[in-house]
Amino acid sequence: MPLEGRAQLIECVPRALGAKAAAGEVAAGLLPVADFFKLQETFERLGRIGIAVRGRVQSVMLFSLKPMRQLEGANILLTDETSTSAVLLRLLLEKRYKVTPAAYERRQHAEQRHQIAPAARERRQSPEADALLLIGDEALRFQQTNTQYPFETDLAFEWWLWQHLPCVFAVWAVRKTVAAAEKKRIEAALMRALVLNAGQLDAIAEEHAGRLHLPAAELKLYLSRFVYRFGQQEEEGMAKFQELAHEHHLL
Repeated sequence: MPLEGRAQLIECVPRALGAKAAAGEVAAGLLPVADFFKLQETFERLGRIGIAVRGRVQSVMLFSLKPMRQLEGANILLTDETSTSAVLLRLLLEKRYKVTPAAYERRQHAEQRHQIAPAARERRQSPEADALLLIGDEALRFQQTNTQYPFETDLAFEWWLWQHLPCVFAVWAVRKTVAAAEKKRIEAALMRALVLNAGQLDAIAEEHAGRLHLPAAELKLYLSRFVYRFGQQEEEGMAKFQELAHEHHLL
């Protein structure tokens, strides 16, 4: 969301947005918390709003051939879309379960994979790696067709069981050099949008159910789990995540 003159909206995956923020290409946005922690000298939060969940999220998933605690020496593919979830996965594996994978590798974008000829995709039956981390729409869709990985682990729920705190994925943040009046305008617009969308979950679910291959009622339940306005629990969850990530040199 560059803010020179009129605001111009841009759309990109979380990790790419973090990179654009670091490069000075955006002035405000929904930053992954892992990226926001690195950019706190130049960015500040817009109120106490973002994306968090208390318990299961269903769209930050590790698909694996073995349970998480048995992934010692495993090769793990990470979606190229995520910053925060990659750090979360490492904390859970290496610090909670004391597991050291052989390698973490970034997986190419979905658009690139879809360029593979259909026949070639059909022939490839073996798993891409010992485990695969997916987020967002891709994770939701993959759960509908997954026949390769017998174990599906919700990382937000693992965090909840470990820390008994919400998992915070992203916060709205703005560059500190943006004028105070503009910061207030953006925050007010975000609050209005939150109120409006909260009353339209049925319509939002109906609109996206077909694309995600999910019943509208199930998608509405999924959307209702998110916390967008943070309370004390979310603040404590984010602080704990930052503390652990810094302690173990993952930021």
